Amino acid sequence: MNAPSPAPLHFPSADLMQLGAYYYPEAWPENQWARDFAAMKKLGLEFVHVGEFAWAYLEPTEGNFDFAWLDRAVALAAAEGLKIILCTPTPTPPIWLTEKHPAVLMIDAAGRRQVHGTRQHATWSSPVYREYVAKIVHELGRRYGYDRRIWGWQLDNELTHYGKEPDFSEPSQKKFQAWLENKYGDIAALNRDWGNQFWSQLYQRFDQIRLPNLPEYVAQFNPHQMLDSQRWFAEEAADYLRFQTAILRLYCGPRQWITTNYIQGFPAIDPSLNARDFEAMSWTIYPVHGNANEGPLGFRLGRSATLTFAADFMRSLNGAHGIMELQPGQVNWGEVNPQPLPGAVRLWLLRAFATSAKFVCTYRFRQPLYGAELYHAGLVGPDGVTPSSGGEQFAQVAREITQLRTFAQPGAPLPTAYAARRAAILYNYSVRWDLDNHKQHKAWDTYGHLLKYHSALKRAGAPVDVITEEKDFSAYPFLIAPAYQLVDADLVARWRAYAEAGGHLILSCRTGHKDRRGFLWEGPWAAPIVDLIGAQIKFYDTLPAPNVGHIRAGDHTHTWSTWADVLDPAPGTTALAHYADHYYAGEVAAVTRALGRGSVTYLGADSHHGTLEAQLVRDVLARAGVSVENFTEGFCVDFRDGLWIATNSTEHTVTAPVPSHAQFLIGAREIPIAGVAVWKS
Repeated sequence: MNAPSPAPLHFPSADLMQLGAYYYPEAWPENQWARDFAAMKKLGLEFVHVGEFAWAYLEPTEGNFDFAWLDRAVALAAAEGLKIILCTPTPTPPIWLTEKHPAVLMIDAAGRRQVHGTRQHATWSSPVYREYVAKIVHELGRRYGYDRRIWGWQLDNELTHYGKEPDFSEPSQKKFQAWLENKYGDIAALNRDWGNQFWSQLYQRFDQIRLPNLPEYVAQFNPHQMLDSQRWFAEEAADYLRFQTAILRLYCGPRQWITTNYIQGFPAIDPSLNARDFEAMSWTIYPVHGNANEGPLGFRLGRSATLTFAADFMRSLNGAHGIMELQPGQVNWGEVNPQPLPGAVRLWLLRAFATSAKFVCTYRFRQPLYGAELYHAGLVGPDGVTPSSGGEQFAQVAREITQLRTFAQPGAPLPTAYAARRAAILYNYSVRWDLDNHKQHKAWDTYGHLLKYHSALKRAGAPVDVITEEKDFSAYPFLIAPAYQLVDADLVARWRAYAEAGGHLILSCRTGHKDRRGFLWEGPWAAPIVDLIGAQIKFYDTLPAPNVGHIRAGDHTHTWSTWADVLDPAPGTTALAHYADHYYAGEVAAVTRALGRGSVTYLGADSHHGTLEAQLVRDVLARAGVSVENFTEGFCVDFRDGLWIATNSTEHTVTAPVPSHAQFLIGAREIPIAGVAVWKS
């Protein structure tokens, strides 16, 4: 299946990036709508997002549809020159539906059927629910699929069950059983690939199998069953999105674009499964919500690596990406809800711009006066008129984007030195889930481990794509597969061929431990990669707090506790780092070897704060003859459309690496905290 129509049809390159906001006409007096749309336009917004939670207004009783109010809202927005993103309202079924069909409500791990009064409480695995979803989506498509005022569509909303996934209702159980039967064909194959000889777990029929529910287990769960359930859940969610997409395509064809807003971090849903269904990939990100970010200002600035990693992943899926929900200010749902640092919203917007985002939308335009999110900031405050700090920052960025459109060169090739550092990180959801199911140390953080390598590349000044295995590795001089636990012979052969052809491959600890089923190899530890990395993995260690270990690499010492492979290099393999303490002091922690015209490097430890990763990744680039930067963590420099963009998420002023002849368009060489500079060289 080919990808949908190319991005330029919907996102002209000359536009660079467009800004918009969520708006809920049904929540505000109709005599305020025109004022609000005019205010959006005055702030410099170019689109508005409506309709995602409005099912009870669009279909107030079964089969009786009311689009008149939405027609009026669309007309008023369009009159201000705003493009419209419409949403399917499927995350919030109306009370008449759930009252008539309570079986469409999801069941949580404790066996409780969820109730009306929140969102995402229905199961998309229910055939009854899908019938009602189909009806409302058909009606929306018929009415608006040919409407030129409608720019695009968002399906559903943050497709999860909010920490209660998966759903344990009978429709989901039956869907899981059918998925297993389709995958394995006969029960003997499933018993073999789940290792059901262990603890006499053999099944006789597929309908005996239930979704793994941790509170129901006396002892540890079957890890192979758990991994398959996670794969099924992601595929079922992707199928639900594809189901809605197919209906809308009947009406909008290629004229309007379709996406969904994946929840930040993408913990349970795999966006790559829908990459060919959507014209653009989008997601939500709230950088500051009381989370434990690194650095003294992390709680006010967030962590730039999180936004940048997500953008580099989503962009690589089909070439077009944007943020559908960006935090506009203080939020309400964190354990602690601090104010972002002044300028932080602008920083996030221009960090998205640096990643080649096509659009950024904020949740939300108006701060609500009631409901679960009444403490959630908007671009205007509770009076509906006065711009918030976030609103002022959106307006500033809107002016800056307009200015940059004059100077940009869409499609400009990457500068030679920058392109020479081009790198990819290999990302696989089965690998991520399997690692999280077998942490071996409670502090092991799979996503954090990925971010350490991504940050290492950005600190070296590299342009990065986060790619899946379907991509061509040879397009990148450098390829990193962090903690790639599940492998097969084909993937290892591709890695070898990549290096032999001149690529520089970096593998990290926990790579190659298992086959795709999650079985250890009957052979040496990580048997398939032993010859590739030129070293045996003698054993691994993890340290309980407060113990830490130390690793020496050149003149630098790094600490670790969550994982350390002790390596035995083969002849011709060079040791890059050694353990400095514990009973294996002096043993090897990282190695590199030449392979064909390229190289393979293996980093056996997960260091605190990614310092070892930053040093050794930079060294790989330098040994390959590439000029490299040595940026501070949180300071990023990117190139797009003929423009250089530097963003500073650190806690101090940073001097940008700008040539003397450069023309500054935004900012200056000295970039303050939360500051941005854009220049042409």
